[in-house]
Amino acid sequence: MRKITPADYAWEPGWPMEIYTVTFVRGLDERETLRRFGVVDGNIHPVDDEEVMERVLETDGCCDMVMVTRAGGWTIAYEYDGWEGTRPETLRELTRDGGEAVSVMRHNYAASHDFQHAADGRIRTAFRPQTPQERWGSHPDALNEDMRELGLEPEPDEEFQYLPDSVPAALALASRISGVLFTPELLGGSLLGGVITDRAPDDPRKGDPFARHALRIVNRKLAEAIDDASPDLQRRAAVAEARRQCGVAGVADHPVLAAALASAERGETTPVGHGSPLAELIRGYESELTGHPIDEATGEWMAGPSADPHRSPDSGRNIFSFDTATGMPACPSCGWHHRPGEEEREAVRPRWQAAISTRHALSPDARKAAYDAHFNLVYGDRVMADPDHAAAVIATLRAAST
Repeated sequence: MRKITPADYAWEPGWPMEIYTVTFVRGLDERETLRRFGVVDGNIHPVDDEEVMERVLETDGCCDMVMVTRAGGWTIAYEYDGWEGTRPETLRELTRDGGEAVSVMRHNYAASHDFQHAADGRIRTAFRPQTPQERWGSHPDALNEDMRELGLEPEPDEEFQYLPDSVPAALALASRISGVLFTPELLGGSLLGGVITDRAPDDPRKGDPFARHALRIVNRKLAEAIDDASPDLQRRAAVAEARRQCGVAGVADHPVLAAALASAERGETTPVGHGSPLAELIRGYESELTGHPIDEATGEWMAGPSADPHRSPDSGRNIFSFDTATGMPACPSCGWHHRPGEEEREAVRPRWQAAISTRHALSPDARKAAYDAHFNLVYGDRVMADPDHAAAVIATLRAAST
């Protein structure tokens, strides 16, 4: 059998779904796969594109719906804007009693794609496709040969390897395990699915909850400097970094952001509620990023046919389709509203990142606040990234801690 390569997933970088998870499951039919994802029997039904998009809007983009189909003797579970298939608890359910599953998540916003291979109730090999040298599981080196062939070098010569365009290779690796090539055509038409309401409970946390945080992978020295700092110093560092990012983005004087950072500085760190001014500001920036409109009267995402001036009330939505001229996947639903060009997105992205970091600075957990707020500082392709300032932060934290 021909070995699948990243070239077989050449369509993926142009796929309009910025967040999705695909899980290949061996040994279970469609209904049992849905049950183990946490979809109860009474909620399993044929799901069409309209229902998917309505659920995405209802959940503010954190969709809890999963759809399934069959291919090559495996069940393929697909989550649009979801990531249940990456949870170890879910993978354990899918693979108990001798089963096998492999999941790949693309998450462009969090810059934290994911690969997990599980068998017989245990994670065998897992890693972030951007940093395949950092692996975990019961058999972290089991896939090294295929990873190397696919460009996911498991043992790089350089001290730090970062692979930004690695999702096609991760999908190719999943296909080598399953023997199934995932294609957009598999998602055509109505698929069996449902909303997850009975998910496997989270395992009790063991060890350091930040052991695999993206900051620790990208800049271990900064993570360790944060670890050695007192909670008060961690909080002050988080606030300082969020304030720096607001300055870079040109929104340092925005009253909502200034008030939020002042609250964090005073130690008033309650979780940011959905209806808070900061949450509404973040949704506004996300609207500019995605082109999906906000109802000015309610401050909520607009939904329904009236939200699309170019679409008649009776017309259907087709998420998964193809351009007949090119054979490439198309996304008519992405054209409901003005979809910003890359230049427009890059103009608003710094403001969105600064607002997100401000929300991070308000986390009740000071260490989490510092970890999350500083990620933009060290993540290579972000406007906020500044290696010199990162080094200065490390030095400052070290000096203050001693």
